Amino acid sequence: MSASRESQWLVLRRCLAIIRRLERGPTGRMHLIEAVYESEGRDAYGNVEDKALGKRFENDLKRIREQLDVEIRYGRKERAYVLQDTWLPLLDLPDEDLATIAWLDDTFGLDSPKHDEVHALLGRLRSWLDINRRAEIERQRGMLSVDLTRRDEHEIPEGVWARLLDVLERRCQVEFLYGSPQQTDKTPRRHVAEFYNEPYFDDGHYYIRGYCRYTDGPLGKNTMRRYFNYRLDRISDISVLPTKLPPYPPRPKTYEVVYELSADVARKGVSRPRWVTSHDVERRPDGSAVVRGETEDLFRTLQALMRYRHHCRVLGGVELLGEMKEVVRKMGEMYEDGT
Repeated sequence: MSASRESQWLVLRRCLAIIRRLERGPTGRMHLIEAVYESEGRDAYGNVEDKALGKRFENDLKRIREQLDVEIRYGRKERAYVLQDTWLPLLDLPDEDLATIAWLDDTFGLDSPKHDEVHALLGRLRSWLDINRRAEIERQRGMLSVDLTRRDEHEIPEGVWARLLDVLERRCQVEFLYGSPQQTDKTPRRHVAEFYNEPYFDDGHYYIRGYCRYTDGPLGKNTMRRYFNYRLDRISDISVLPTKLPPYPPRPKTYEVVYELSADVARKGVSRPRWVTSHDVERRPDGSAVVRGETEDLFRTLQALMRYRHHCRVLGGVELLGEMKEVVRKMGEMYEDGT
């Protein structure tokens, strides 16, 4: 009995060693196995090698997914294992630390030094917390201002905030009306969506990122199956649906990002927008730079790049370049009469 118990504890400790190493960042299989050895000794896998070692390692990954609710995937682009989602909270912090996170979130705006690095750190900390502790951060953020509605530039309909937090805790699909300015008829569409993360504050508004299954409006039902950043002040008539969320969020589509920064900007340092991953910088002899990466969020990436104004030129990929050309075209039409 004691030997069996010791074996079960060893398996658990191996799994925790793998998770801890992936919290540091993506890495390959042998580095993960080496992390297990460093934590539990060279006999942690019973001194097996080759295929037998690989099988035991894969079994540990399966246990992590199925027993600990931590999703680890192998990213072909990264050529490494990635800690994708953690439904099991991996971290808890005292209230005063959560208040500090809220303060940092508010203090380090887009123009702050190390903005991207600070918000990447805060995002990692949030992702490891229980949903209720994440909600406590948002409560603390609300306390930093006089009240929520005065902080947002527009009034958030009564009950929306509380209902969204309730939906996050219950892990169910949600149905609501959403008034998008992109609808020329100004008629709100009904959205059926899934929310996996709490609301966030950006550019004077509260948003929540959700995976939309479909929309329903005057022209009928449209299948979407994509992520949107919903502004809370445009959400109304929320109802919770009986459909439970899947164990893991749907994988978002990724888009290629390629842009050029002028020498005036690049000489002062190239910072990566929050929404761009796989960041690679090619510096040119004239001081300019070409940045390559990928994003899951075209809208926010486009917003971030437009802040560079004429010092940034999008070169690709296809979707981002098309969006930028459309924005520039419409802006040109606004000013072409010289007024």
